[in-house]
Amino acid sequence: MKGIWKRLRYYLIGFLIGTIFVSILFKDRGCSWTPTNRVKNSIQDKIIVFPENQIQSFNALGLDKESVYKFLVEADVDFSNSLKDKFPKVYIIEENDSIDRRLQFSLYEDSYITIAHVLGKDEKPKRYEQLEGWGKMMRLPKDSSLVFIDKSNYTQCKARGLASTDQDDIIEAMKASGRVDFSKSDLMLTKAVQQIQFMQNDTLEVNAKTIWFESRITFKDFNWDYKLECE
Repeated sequence: MKGIWKRLRYYLIGFLIGTIFVSILFKDRGCSWTPTNRVKNSIQDKIIVFPENQIQSFNALGLDKESVYKFLVEADVDFSNSLKDKFPKVYIIEENDSIDRRLQFSLYEDSYITIAHVLGKDEKPKRYEQLEGWGKMMRLPKDSSLVFIDKSNYTQCKARGLASTDQDDIIEAMKASGRVDFSKSDLMLTKAVQQIQFMQNDTLEVNAKTIWFESRITFKDFNWDYKLECE
């Protein structure tokens, strides 16, 4: 009997040491199976979009392209006041540091974007099924295979208007100047439509209809001011 308790004691000590080691090693990444980190991962796996009419409010909180990820890692999820019963699901993420920062992130059922809004201290979250105006792409997930141009003859024809069809070039352009036209998007569809805009070579304005398909942003159409020869 003493041997069993001795082995159990060694096991518990080893387990405790291992838990401490893992907590220190992965403190910035967390454990993906916890509710908090599942929510954070769901947000970070999408393109984070700030409505352009709220950019100043985000800036006043010190949040921009560089700092929004750090905020998500360090902040807490307010589950009790979040809206989780149906899509879009709305999660409140808050951080009480030198500046009190409280945001809501909307997660749509089949969209590759999540839209953030600034909330006041006691302000309740709100579901946005349809928005107006434009949103700015603040952070894209790290995925070298994030975009794909549909292989249909129609889309391949329209893609000839691009300065480059290389997916790395498109991703970099979206990072630098990506925007979402909310009024021409429909995030509540089974296959949510995101109408996006970005610049190529600083001069070419690209407007495109996109969906999320097989874990990639799939370009379905490009809107040019002129007609291509292949059309």
